[in-house]
Parts: sequence; structure tokens; C-alpha cells
Amino acid sequence: MKSDQSEWLCVIVLLLQQTSVSGSERFEVLGPRYPIAVYPGEDTVLPCYLSPNISAEDMQIRWFRENPTAPVSLYQFGQYNFQKQIPSYKGRAELFPEEFRKGNVSLRLKDVRGSDDGLYKCMVLSADSYEEALIDVVVRGRPSVSLHSEGGQTQLECRSEGWYPKPAVIWTDRDGHNVTSLSNTTEQRDSEGRLSLRSSIPVRQESNVFTCLIRSAVSEADWEPQLHIPRDFFPDPSGWMVSLFLMAALTVAAAALLLIQWRRMDKKETLFESQVLPVLRSQLDEEYQWTFNVRHGRWARHGQWADVTLDPDTANSYLTLSEDGKRVRWGDRQDLTDNQQRFDYWDCVVSRESFTSGRHYWVLEVNGWWRIGVTRESANRRGDFSFTPQQGYWCLDCDSSSLSALTDPETRLPQTLCPRMLGVCVDIEERRVSFYTVESRAHIYTFTDMRFPEGHKIYPFFRTVDTNRDLVILPPVETETGH
Repeated sequence: MKSDQSEWLCVIVLLLQQTSVSGSERFEVLGPRYPIAVYPGEDTVLPCYLSPNISAEDMQIRWFRENPTAPVSLYQFGQYNFQKQIPSYKGRAELFPEEFRKGNVSLRLKDVRGSDDGLYKCMVLSADSYEEALIDVVVRGRPSVSLHSEGGQTQLECRSEGWYPKPAVIWTDRDGHNVTSLSNTTEQRDSEGRLSLRSSIPVRQESNVFTCLIRSAVSEADWEPQLHIPRDFFPDPSGWMVSLFLMAALTVAAAALLLIQWRRMDKKETLFESQVLPVLRSQLDEEYQWTFNVRHGRWARHGQWADVTLDPDTANSYLTLSEDGKRVRWGDRQDLTDNQQRFDYWDCVVSRESFTSGRHYWVLEVNGWWRIGVTRESANRRGDFSFTPQQGYWCLDCDSSSLSALTDPETRLPQTLCPRMLGVCVDIEERRVSFYTVESRAHIYTFTDMRFPEGHKIYPFFRTVDTNRDLVILPPVETETGH
């Protein structure tokens, strides 16, 4: 499974320390360790389960490819949400609502197309946390057989693509005898590790039927293309009259075997242990210090704690800033000198500090109504505009009734994740910004689509319309080791 190490370094302890979640609600999401292989035009099931098999009826179930805001299938608030679904999956992707109470959140994909090939994420969100698993779908080209002559010898060739892991190739004659020893098989691996196979066997006149069996090493279908060779294919020495009849027979094993296999997987094979623990083991000493720092609100082990202060030259006239630049509150309009860097329509402000490289953290005490994130240097600050990644803003928005990531369209998040203390982690090299609740150490949301020119400045961004409480930027705290 593909994952980003810097992302894990930001959230590793948050995942490990979710002690606020009750035992009955803690769960993991399990997916298969091998790719799901399917042929175009067929239906398939992408298995995904909760462990333990608690009910998922009141949870959000989100299947997506690269962008979580563009789901393959989205089930929330007890019903499907088709508004944000990728158009090419409409009518083809469905869940099994009757199985939710058993923890089964698998996806049925109908009429598979070549464009369906690739990685899928199965994400399940409860009121307290979320977990996810990655499933690889391989859309194979159908097996083919052909007859040709090479060096005066007639060869029957069997081809198939998209295998992982390496399958077994077995040849049998018309009587069912194994003649694989007479064949020659070659393989070629593509950039994603999938195999293309070519297997050929010499043809003799006395044998008129061959079967090429390609058998997977995991529990899935076996494929048996057959070729009938008519006796008149081998004519008298006077000449060749080529006649070829192709008959394909496909034998499909029960897909339920694969589902059963994953339900019996040991917990040591789960997504969590396969991704997080290797990082822990490889950087044990550093992670121990990291854990200690996070428990004390000190997030500067694997990056730079940013000493962020508010820039009064950018603040909207309805915002009042403290002298040290650490507090802001919405209130009466002030008479401020205008400049092109000041927000003249939206009640917002950015920091004095900007970042062009590295990984940086800051923490805030938030109030009842806020919008917080980062913005690029060239983003518009004048007039009315939308706070979307396309406009150069990557933000969360929270009010008394909702919490959202300001994607386009926006992504609604569980209101229970709305924090009292918000942690922000921006990684310039990886072009991502993540948000966390400091008090429960839970991940809220990550933007992975930050686009800006190399060397472009990125600024922390803040908005508040709360007249009763300040929005407060906490000062950086040094660790005992001085890091």
C-alpha cells in the first residue's frame, strides 16, 4: 500500500493515542493483501470489513480513488449521497446496506471498464475517529491464444496480462494429460509489478486440442483458453491450407472464497500494523521523543514549530489584534489605512511569517466560529471570492452546527471532530496541509492538492466572526532535549 512517511510522522501518535474512543467503538478497516483481478465487462466485489465486526449502520462509508471529495460511492446519514459521485461510477458502484450491521462495507463494482484499474480507498468514519484500507483493482486483458509457425515448427501461444502474484501456467492435451514440460513460458513485469505472460507449446499432428490453464496463486478465478486444432491444419506435403477455429472456455472460481479469506486474516496483517509499525521500528528512538512531546503539546520533533504572529497590515477592519499578534477577535469596524495586502471584504488575516520549504506546525485555541488554514502568496485578498484550493486557500471552516473542509464542493466532516485546540501541520515539499484535534489527538482532514510555484510563499491564514472569544495562537514550546 502506498503511503507517505511524512504524513505518518505527523499523525502516528494521534493514531496510537486515541484513548478517548470507547472500547465498543474502536475498530480497524481490513482489506485484501493481494490485488482484485477482474476482466472488462464483469462484476466484482472489493472486500472491506470492520474488525471487530461492529455495526457500520451509523457510520460514514466513503469509497474513493485519489480525491476523497470525489467518491466512487458515498453512504452517510443513513443513505447514499450521489451528488458528489464520480459520473463514470453512477449506476455501477453500490454497497451492501443489509450487511452494514455485520461490519461488511464492501463495494460491488458492475460492468468493469479498463479505466477502473488502480487503487481504491475504503474509508469508514465514526463519530470519534476514522480508519481506511487500500484495495488494488487489476483490470486484465482477456487471455488469448494464437497459432503460428516459427523455424518450421508450429507453435500454439497463450498470452495473458495483469497478474500478481506470479501465477502457474499449465498445459494439458485433449486427454487431460499434463504436457507443461513441453512448453516454454516467459514473463515481463511492468512498472507496477504486474506480470504479462507468454507461453507456447509445439503442436503435433496427432493432438488436436490443447488447454492453457493460468492459475492464480491466490483464491480467485482460473482461466482456461482452449484451442481446437482441426486435423486438416496439417495437410499433405503439397502445401498449407490454414484454418483456425478458436474456442475459449473460462472457468471462474467462487468469489466468496476470497471474502472468507480476508475475514479470517490475523490482526497482525491489518493496515495499521503493516504501515505504522515499520515506521516505529525504523525510528524507535526518535518516535519515543516524538510521543513524549505530543503528550505535552510539543509537536516540533520532526519539523519546525512555527512562531506564528498575525500581520496587522493584512487584517480586515472588523478584526482587533493583540499587541503581540497572538490573539484576534471580531468586533466593531476600525478606521485602518488601506493597502493591497489587506482583506477588504472578508474578515480575515494572515501571519507575518511565510514558508517556502520544510515542515511546520502551529497550534491554536479556537472559538465558536472560525476558518483556519494556509494560503499561497498570490491568492486574492480583495473583494468577494471563494476559499477553495483553486483560489489558493486550503482551510477548515467551523461554526455552531457544522465542520467542513473547504474543497470544491465542500467536504462535510463529523461535528464531533470540531476541536477546542486545533493543530495545523504544513509540509511544503509534499504539498499537503493536515489538521488535528490536540485534545483527543485525532486527525481531522488533510489537503493533498496544494499547487503553487516552487519557492512560492505559503502563509498561515485565519478568520473569525466570534465577538465573545479570542482566537489564540499558542507560542512554541521547547522540548527538554532542546530539539
